[in-house]
Amino acid sequence: MKTDEELIQELTIRFAQSRKAFSDLSVVNRKLVEMNRRLEQSESLKSNFLSNIRNEINNPLNAIIGLAAELTAMGQGGEEVANVASLIHSEASNLDFQLRNIFMAAELEAGEVDPHIAQVNVAALVDDAVESFRHSASRKAVSIEPVVPHEDGLSRFPTDAEKLQVIVSNLLANAVEFSPVGGVVTIAVTIDAEGYLVVAVRDRGVGIAEENYLRIFDRFTQLESGTTRSHPGQGLGLSITKALADLLQGTIAVASSQGEGSLFTATLPPNSLTADENVFAEGGNLFLFDEMSEK
Repeated sequence: MKTDEELIQELTIRFAQSRKAFSDLSVVNRKLVEMNRRLEQSESLKSNFLSNIRNEINNPLNAIIGLAAELTAMGQGGEEVANVASLIHSEASNLDFQLRNIFMAAELEAGEVDPHIAQVNVAALVDDAVESFRHSASRKAVSIEPVVPHEDGLSRFPTDAEKLQVIVSNLLANAVEFSPVGGVVTIAVTIDAEGYLVVAVRDRGVGIAEENYLRIFDRFTQLESGTTRSHPGQGLGLSITKALADLLQGTIAVASSQGEGSLFTATLPPNSLTADENVFAEGGNLFLFDEMSEK
């Protein structure tokens, strides 16, 4: 049995150890608070950076797209000038599409993407998306065949116009890219019996094995890898498409088999409108461009 003096000495040591532990804990807590403050500051800076860099790139790029379109429409300077103007417009549009995907992926990663619901003219939006891929499709002699009835349900569908256009554009880009030379891509848009918007894009390309159905929706994933892959891209399109479909409370499904092409189907419910969102969009591009979209 310990003496009183030994017990007091042991208690003194333990109290000293407890004080040191509390002191260490306080230091760690202060460091955690400071780290959290810096993380919040970093997130704020990142948000501002994304917003600023988007504007810095989009404004001149939209000007190039608009001016190239006007030059093509004017038809002055002969066929050679018209061809060059058409090529400029096509390449700028493709760059705009790629950058939009990169920015959308960054915003999704940062948790900064919220739906903005409006009455969207889906038929006009799909027509615009199809037209934007005509030139790239023509390089492979691929034809795009839209089946889009211009009915009331498709002219006033409540959803997010920008998100829907990104979904449609990525499905079309994927179908054109994986179509064989001389192939056909079809895009059919309908309203089903439950009032859901259904966008189905079919290609006649190489197809996808069933065991890869889930992998293709992973970010930065492509079924081909290495420097010798036959299809370019960042592996973002389908992952963004799925993320945006989820955001709009919809689904994205694939049906395919190797050598027989693929069918991607996006199904989106009608979203609720609030009082300040009860606006009407003639076409999806009105939500994407600040200046050139009205020309």
